[in-house]
Amino acid sequence: MRRKALVEEKRGKLELISHWRSLYDEEIIKRIDKFEVDLIVLAGYMLITGEKLCRRYPMINLHPAAPGGPRGTWQEVIWKLIEKNERQTGVMMHLATPRLDAGPPLTYCTLPIKGGKFDSLWEKLEEKLRRKPLERIKREEGEREPLFKEIRKEGVRRELPLIVHTLRALSNKTIELRGKKLMREGKAVEGYCLNEEIGREADMH
Repeated sequence: MRRKALVEEKRGKLELISHWRSLYDEEIIKRIDKFEVDLIVLAGYMLITGEKLCRRYPMINLHPAAPGGPRGTWQEVIWKLIEKNERQTGVMMHLATPRLDAGPPLTYCTLPIKGGKFDSLWEKLEEKLRRKPLERIKREEGEREPLFKEIRKEGVRRELPLIVHTLRALSNKTIELRGKKLMREGKAVEGYCLNEEIGREADMH
């Protein structure tokens, strides 16, 4: 059913995929509702969460971009960064909602993708772009393209530390989730920056 639903979704027909997500949510709820669930962490979870699941449990999702950055899979995010000639990217944890990567940010870190070792990779890509369009480079090289690979590598180095520091900040109440709001020191905030903590760990590896 899911395969057919995804095909129809691409054609703009959403009824079947919505029905499939509803059935999938019900099965997950049936399996985990016997436990006392305080928080669900989605990391590498390549499905869009349905409304039933989002309403029932607080869920946070790992996304390979900074707040306000591109949405989609990590591959889509990196190509969009390259297409837009962006200077930085990041990684964030955000509240999961039925809308893809649209939940409010919880924690995040940023990293430059210009300067240092990145400059020579941008220059090499520019040389290739003089001979062929980016779409052809994407088809021919894909994830092997050197700039693409380096952006991915630096993002991955920060993903696990971000998850750990996010859970630590929640457990020691440095930040608190109240419904859909993130609170810090009694005030609502739009994301908690962990650049200092994540930067230290990334430099160690």
